[in-house]
Amino acid sequence: MSCGAIAFAALAVSPACAQQADESAQSGIEEIVVTAQRSETKLQDTPLSIVAVGGDQLEKQGTDSLSGFDTFIPNVTIGGTAAQGNAIINVAIRGIGGAPQGFVTQEGAVGIYVDDILFARPNGALLDLLDVERVEVLRGPQGTLFGRNTAGGAIRYVSKAPSDKLEGSIKAVAGSRDRFEVSGILNLPLAEGLATRLAFAKKSRDGYVHRIIDDTYVGGGDSTTMRGQLRWEPAAGLEINLTGDLIRTSDNGQPTLSVNFSPTDLYPAQLYGVAIPGDPAPNPAIYNSMRALAPLSVSPSGYTNAAADFAYYYGQVQGGYEVYGGLLPDVNKFRSYGLSGTIAYDLADMLTVKSLTGYRKISQIQNQDWDRTPIPLVQLNDTTDIEYLTQELQLNGSFFGDSLKWVSGVFYYWDDSTNVRRRFDPSAGANSAFKGDTGKGTYESKRIKTESIAVFTQGTYNITSALSATLGLRWGKDSKDFTSFREGRGQVCISGGSVVAAVGSPASCPAGSVSTPSAQSVSDNWSSVSPRVSLDYRWSPEVMTYVSAAKGYKGGGFNDSLQTRCYRSPLANCGLNQYDDENLWTYEFGIRSDLFDRKVRLNITAFLTKYKAQQIQLADPGPPPLVYTVNGDSTVKGLEVEFLAAPTTGLILKANLGYVDATYDQDIRGASGTVAITPDVPFYRSPKWSYSLGASYEVPVGDAGDVSFDLNWGWKDKQLSYPSPTNFVELPSYGLLNGRVSFAAKGGWTVSLFGNNLTDKYYLTGGFDPSGPSSKPTTGLSGVPHDRVFGFTMLDIGRPRELGIEVGYKF
Repeated sequence: MSCGAIAFAALAVSPACAQQADESAQSGIEEIVVTAQRSETKLQDTPLSIVAVGGDQLEKQGTDSLSGFDTFIPNVTIGGTAAQGNAIINVAIRGIGGAPQGFVTQEGAVGIYVDDILFARPNGALLDLLDVERVEVLRGPQGTLFGRNTAGGAIRYVSKAPSDKLEGSIKAVAGSRDRFEVSGILNLPLAEGLATRLAFAKKSRDGYVHRIIDDTYVGGGDSTTMRGQLRWEPAAGLEINLTGDLIRTSDNGQPTLSVNFSPTDLYPAQLYGVAIPGDPAPNPAIYNSMRALAPLSVSPSGYTNAAADFAYYYGQVQGGYEVYGGLLPDVNKFRSYGLSGTIAYDLADMLTVKSLTGYRKISQIQNQDWDRTPIPLVQLNDTTDIEYLTQELQLNGSFFGDSLKWVSGVFYYWDDSTNVRRRFDPSAGANSAFKGDTGKGTYESKRIKTESIAVFTQGTYNITSALSATLGLRWGKDSKDFTSFREGRGQVCISGGSVVAAVGSPASCPAGSVSTPSAQSVSDNWSSVSPRVSLDYRWSPEVMTYVSAAKGYKGGGFNDSLQTRCYRSPLANCGLNQYDDENLWTYEFGIRSDLFDRKVRLNITAFLTKYKAQQIQLADPGPPPLVYTVNGDSTVKGLEVEFLAAPTTGLILKANLGYVDATYDQDIRGASGTVAITPDVPFYRSPKWSYSLGASYEVPVGDAGDVSFDLNWGWKDKQLSYPSPTNFVELPSYGLLNGRVSFAAKGGWTVSLFGNNLTDKYYLTGGFDPSGPSSKPTTGLSGVPHDRVFGFTMLDIGRPRELGIEVGYKF
């Protein structure tokens, strides 16, 4: 049984595993080493709920990026954000996530780490898996050791490190829809104690959602990923690792459909100049500016009948992978480069100091026509620039003959993020009085600066040879400064370049002054203490149990809810307001067992989470529409079961099961004071059941090499795409089947045939429903009108069946 086959069960592979493959074939499942506690521990001895997938097994499962990675990991969901597709990642573990809209003011509750360096922002975080050693998923709060925003857990991307051996590989992939990829790796020893490792991948594929208007396809794209690493050991006990990476992606649109048109919604009615009771009166200047963006001919009715126009465009869609398309294709571009450095020095035999430094700069452009028709109803041109720095100092040691292992440290984070939008919709218009231009949309900008500092420590003490206790504590403080400018809001009275009416004054602008939009700012800070405690007991060499309690935390933030006229608003900061930090306690009980002479591995984890002041995003239909965050309490409980069997040489079987029961503890009210969420409303991104099944078989073919067969099935229950009941889409349950057949020759050549979504399942990965009519029913909520703004629903579509061939060579 090969080492790679052992790792098939979604478990990480220890460095020595490859050398012990023959032995493991006789003795059962090999021991696996993880670094989830910032030091090497055996998986079966670690009192955490961990899933780790080796790089070879990710490939066999048909996973080449974090997109789709969750298909085979129970109680983990990964998808895009509302109305922005996969440009911004959205991760939830055990129903705990965040950042559903992808605003720069929002942060997730699941930390993503690349070689222990925080990838702090969700923008572009659906990373390609390039030269990866393994990916570890840590379920439950990880605040003690991993710090910021890990209330739900952490995903650790561990790349292969430079070594003193000359080796490399080249790989080419060709597949459905003009998929073509080429990637390569070169590990080059430079001198004694000095080595470099270079990796690159160039990928391209066509989309799978057809645009009728220009006969193109969206959902594909191009990406380039490069990484260079340098490892230097200049003296005994001193190790320096430097890494630089570049990520570039581009595409012509997300695989999103627009469906369920509602002609009496706010935006369609305003565009067509129709007065709807309760809505603002249509503004001819605004809707004429919108209509001027496209020829009159794009409206078959001449802008007299919204229902007829949209029936015309949506009626031409022939199937589930087709949209009509706007006059111009969408544009999504992402560029990121990162630098990191890790220095470790052994102060003594049992004491190491380590410095981890990370820097990343991100630029992202999104030009999107959300209604997917030539009619200029809702469009967005969006530019985001992010720059951040992380610095961590660690002290690791062990005492009393390894009976006590501990790590302590300090952590610093700095972030400066700016988002600029030009927005086209019938509530704002296409022209900008502030910028003095036409046809580019109204202007908005947001800038948030964040600083965070933390001090932490955690230690594990072996009370007896069977009983161990872990104690950890982290103190952290987040400080944020937020500035918002929104044309049409934040109006102050200006005369001669000076403000002449105080913000909050009930008076209108004095004579001789002008009502002018102005940037508004707000700042605050939040602090927390996050403990962790656990006890684990090894009943025999085969069975260990543990109980643990850990606190998770995510800092507060700000709602961009500017009032229209500051001089009439009684609210501080012209309506900019904040939401509280969220806190949770998670209690776990786990069993870890290797049975039947280590032919079977069975791990079971039960958990209970009590959420205090959970950050929940709502959408208020307005007018004008408003998206904001509120706080509420909730309870999450569930189970995880992981099974792995090696019944005979070469054959591996696996089965994983996840269950989550998540409920809000009480009614939660929105900005208007009315109930927006009840305990009957389902949780966001929290499928109740999820499971995966897999089998791998490897057999030698004489002296020529080995043939391997891999088959993986992953299934997830229905789940919600968005937390706000009047905007979510209930994504149906679905299962995906991936398979691969490979021949690995003794000379280093490998040829593989693979298929993803072999049953050609049609499934949704996300959605956003800000459309009416107001009588539309909402799961778990009655007596509350449904959002009726956009006039259509957006659905993100998963990839259909794809087949391909891969050829690779290793030396």
